[in-house]
Amino acid sequence: MPTFAFVARDEAGQSRRGAVEAASASIVASQLRMRGWIVVTLEEQLSGASNSSAGNAIFSGIFAPRNVQVELSLRQLAVMLNGGISLLSAMQTISTQSDSRAIRRSYGEMIETVQAGQPFSQAIESQAGFPKYLAQLVRVGEQTGIQETVLIRAADMMRTRRETLREIGTALLYPLLVLVAAVSVTGFIVTNLLPKLSFLLESLGKPLPPMTQSLITASNFLNEWGGQIFVVLLLVGVLFVLTWLSAAGRIWIERLSLRIPIIGKLFRLSGTLTFSQTLGVLVGSGVSVLEALITVQEMHSSTYFASIVQRSRDAIIRGQNLADTLRVRGAFMPLLATMTAVGEESGTLEEVLSEVSDFHRAQLSAMIKTMSSLVTPAIIVVVGSIVGYVYIAFFVGLFSVAG
Repeated sequence: MPTFAFVARDEAGQSRRGAVEAASASIVASQLRMRGWIVVTLEEQLSGASNSSAGNAIFSGIFAPRNVQVELSLRQLAVMLNGGISLLSAMQTISTQSDSRAIRRSYGEMIETVQAGQPFSQAIESQAGFPKYLAQLVRVGEQTGIQETVLIRAADMMRTRRETLREIGTALLYPLLVLVAAVSVTGFIVTNLLPKLSFLLESLGKPLPPMTQSLITASNFLNEWGGQIFVVLLLVGVLFVLTWLSAAGRIWIERLSLRIPIIGKLFRLSGTLTFSQTLGVLVGSGVSVLEALITVQEMHSSTYFASIVQRSRDAIIRGQNLADTLRVRGAFMPLLATMTAVGEESGTLEEVLSEVSDFHRAQLSAMIKTMSSLVTPAIIVVVGSIVGYVYIAFFVGLFSVAG
């Protein structure tokens, strides 16, 4: 995505400089005007400069503070601001007393930016590891004087997002590890041990037990066609990666994944929670719906959900209601559009989205617990039956040799 360097003037007439990644210059100009800034110059950076910026971003990203470290620093900052300590003094305290070297470095750089006369929100924008929506919330706090409140809200968003991703990853990872381990053990027995047992039994001229014979037949098939099967699987994997790398292909794969039983609903709940919580916090902090949807779009890790948010924003610009744009079958949970319509009509969008967020967070947690208590034992039973059959057949063959 190209990077555009801009020079603008804010409402106070002060000069603002920076660089923004966007699909086009018009999008950058629109974002700057939403901040109340007047665009002076807007130019796309040269490829060399872009490559240098990309290199710096990659380098700084390696040593960027972790999510939980940023969250803790925000809570510390909010506590000190609430206690009457100035912003600069609070930042200096964190930069000298934090246990994280990355946090100390980041806050040290932000202190230099603030001392140079730039607002705190602009200092945050240049820091890797700090979420993009944080700068937007801090900018609102600077304008309204509720800085400590928006910092707490941002920290809560980071915690909820981290916990949700961890719960989903745990629910999906453990069954996958069990399945991979079982398949690996079974494959080793079928492709390595059984052929040797088959050769021994045949040399002794003894008949094979039916169970052992079935496994030896499977072993011979895999040894004969294993190379071709591997090539086919490799081609399928390459095709999947190529499809995933294209925007249209990734959306198609993500839409297809939403139709998978249990897993699809898990993804839908997660996407709905991300949308409702992010938009609710931003709108409640004073950000307009149009500007908030830009951040909501960036928050979605799913390209498909992000595309829906983009279409919603475009439709709102054309005069449609937000609720109508969210009624996409098989995407967000139906309650989101229904409650959003209520919030738009009553003027309580923030409260409604907060309730929707709490409801779907509870649903997601309950579903993850159900998966952990039902899916994992089911996989263990199925895989254990397969491995047990292989072991029994193997030892039955060994007993036939001994007897």
